Amino acid sequence: MIFIRRLSMIGLQLLFLLTGTQALAVSQNGDGQWLRPKDPQGALIWGRRDGLIFGLPSPGGIRGPRGLIRVGILGKSSSEPELINFIAIEPVTKGAGSRFSRMGFSELEMSEMDPGKRGKRLWVATTEGKLTRLPAKPQPVERLSVRIEVEPFTANGAHVYVVASIYSDRPHELELAVHHHDNSAPIEELTVTATMGNFERLRHLWLKDRVVDSRELFAGYTDDGFVDKENYRRDEMLMYGDGDALVLATTNEDNPSGVKVTERPSWTYRSINLTQYWRVPARHIQPDLRVKVNGRRVYWASKVTIPGGLSFE
Repeated sequence: MIFIRRLSMIGLQLLFLLTGTQALAVSQNGDGQWLRPKDPQGALIWGRRDGLIFGLPSPGGIRGPRGLIRVGILGKSSSEPELINFIAIEPVTKGAGSRFSRMGFSELEMSEMDPGKRGKRLWVATTEGKLTRLPAKPQPVERLSVRIEVEPFTANGAHVYVVASIYSDRPHELELAVHHHDNSAPIEELTVTATMGNFERLRHLWLKDRVVDSRELFAGYTDDGFVDKENYRRDEMLMYGDGDALVLATTNEDNPSGVKVTERPSWTYRSINLTQYWRVPARHIQPDLRVKVNGRRVYWASKVTIPGGLSFE
């Protein structure tokens, strides 16, 4: 699922509070809920005990391919990180040709910094990130921000970085702000993409006046690749609060972790039933804001059919 915008958010509504973890250090300042890496050479995971965590490819970190930001939660019983989704960085440069031909793909492009490896390198210069106290009522709000550097894109010349932030009063949301460096090719869209909706098997897309079911939207599709159709404009999205744009995606299953993918165990979802959503604050909405979704019949890089039918990728 894609929001094409300069600033986007992905969040998860959780129905319980999370306990601590043995893999991460708790910050000695702040409200005691922050999780930050112990060792710059170890697991790179940041976030909240009572909400979301996010991470980068690293020894002992959250599993997954290169070139992707990991998003997850801490397990209720194990206190270990549980993967929920991935975020890819896919900037679009200005120029001739189709939008697709001008996109960069952080997960798929070969790395020049690490020859022979697929996926752009993601790294941080400051391991702990920056914890800031912001004035607010009835009490101050804390913000943890982590600047994530992205290896320059070869295909389109884009050079960008991402600032990922979590606020103590919204621990279940991860704010993603994408910026370009001065030496970047001219940018048309600074796009971030959630790439693994079929892990939880998200099949319901909640818009303003209807719920779109992936099995109906992509009915009749029998191939093994990606399938997509129309975009959804701003006036088709839900409105939240003071005019924020909001769209939600949910599974149609009561217990997605109860389904075992025996042919490819890594695709077995192990966390709780969650609502995943994108929200763009009203002050950041641009006229061309839109939602784009695609779907899959089989899991990525396999011939394994997704249990229960097509789901949103």
